[in-house]
Order: sequence, then C-alpha cells, then structure tokens
Amino acid sequence: MKYLVFFFLLGIISCSVMNKEKYVTLSTLDEQRFLLTKEDSLLIDRENLKLKKFSDSCEKYKLNCFFCATDIYPQYEGGIPKFRKNIYQNLIIPRNSKPFIYKIKMVIGKNDSIKKVEISNYKDEKVKKEILRVLSLPEIKKWKSAQSYIGIKVDYEIIFYLNIKQKKIN
Repeated sequence: MKYLVFFFLLGIISCSVMNKEKYVTLSTLDEQRFLLTKEDSLLIDRENLKLKKFSDSCEKYKLNCFFCATDIYPQYEGGIPKFRKNIYQNLIIPRNSKPFIYKIKMVIGKNDSIKKVEISNYKDEKVKKEILRVLSLPEIKKWKSAQSYIGIKVDYEIIFYLNIKQKKIN
C-alpha cells in the first residue's frame, strides 16, 4: 500500500513539472493551400463559364460591370493567436522527450472542423500521440471552413512545425 501511494504521488508530481524542462514553439502557418475535389473543380469551372458570359456581355454592350472574386481562408474562432495559446496551454510534453521539430499537416474540412492531421516527421511516438490528442480537442477543432471565390466550402491544408527545445539552465 505504501508503494502504491508513493508511485501515485510520484506520478502526480512528475506530471505537474513536465513542461518546465522543455519549451515549445509553433512556426508560422505559412505553408497553406486549397484542396479541391473533382466536384469542387467542376462547380468552379461551371461558375467561371457563367462569369465569362457575363464579362463578354458587359463588353459587347459597353457596360461598366464589376465582379469581385475573393477566396476566403479558414478562420480559427478567436484567431491564430488563440489557436497557438490553446495548443500551448493543452500540450503536455513528457520529461524524457528529446528536442525535435515535428512537421504537422492539418486539413480544415468543409464541416467547420479539423478533418485530418498527419505528423510526417517525428522521433517520439508519445509526443506524436500528444500532438494528435491536443489537435483533436473540441476547442481546437473549431474552425470556419475555407470558401472558394464562388462561395462553396472547400478543404484547406495548413502545414506548420512544432519545435520542442530543451530549456537552458543558467
């Protein structure tokens, strides 16, 4: 019984100091792109034909026509700073994890949520599982889907890097 209590307390103490020896940084979310399905492409092509006809008729009748085509990128509820903050607050890095840079590919789906997460570059399976756990939390999965300029929701891929570093002790 003494040993059980000892290991229980040891577990609680070690969990509470896990992130004090390491620190984590997230890269900017620079690597991004729209992922269009065949259906998405067909819809866009159909709309492009309509726009071409509209543009041609404007030109033919010498009308001043205006069309503003703007893609809408996915948006995290509260913005990217809140996304980062939520990751930092929820991520628990094991004490024995080695410093490493993890490449994370995340797809924001058409249903206003993270659809898929891949970690293609990793050394530590425990850290990979922790990253996947954090990115599957309800408060982190909430996104507003991307939209093409014709207003249809589309999948959107974001690649970023999570850098785990050893804290320097002075």
